[in-house]
Amino acid sequence: MRIRDLILPEDQIFFTLFKDMAAKIKEAAETLNEITHELPGGTEKSHKVRQIEHLGDETTRHIYERLNESLITPLEPDEIARLAPAFDDVLDKLDWVTHQIATYGLAQSDDVLKEYSYLILMTANEITDAMDALSTLSKPADVSSHVVEISRLYNLSGELLSRAVLDLFKTQDLLMIIKLKDIYESMGKVMEKCNDVGHALSDISMSHS
Repeated sequence: MRIRDLILPEDQIFFTLFKDMAAKIKEAAETLNEITHELPGGTEKSHKVRQIEHLGDETTRHIYERLNESLITPLEPDEIARLAPAFDDVLDKLDWVTHQIATYGLAQSDDVLKEYSYLILMTANEITDAMDALSTLSKPADVSSHVVEISRLYNLSGELLSRAVLDLFKTQDLLMIIKLKDIYESMGKVMEKCNDVGHALSDISMSHS
């Protein structure tokens, strides 16, 4: 037990706020998955992701405000300052890729878009579960298991991107090549930021074990 735990109860609001951010990531990922399965319809749902991203910005701002006000926090200040932008980055990338899909006017979906969005959704679920496990500060093994799965999904997404880009260049539609390559790579950025969240959760969990 840390000395500061004996002085004042920890301010659990931070875990509540981080769980809220994880829930927003999951909701945005669910919406992205719906869009990729409904093309060419469903693109109006990109506005929902934009709203979620704005709400995430508000939550991030609230986290920093509470960090500046709180004397006792359940995590170290630098850990909170690392995790907050990591969550926010995921939402930013999810907002961007849904915006691309909506504005590029794709006539139909494809297997890569569907598979990529599903990988993102599965990863968002793992982030939510890992954050729930972290909030207890007593089960680092549970956090680790979710982080391992996040890493596995990230590696799968990298393999998918490589195959997808190679297949794209076998087609003849130059404009579609440009559009889809851009979207695929943006989905890759979402997974990259999700993996960063996984690393942060793992490091924080281990430091409190």
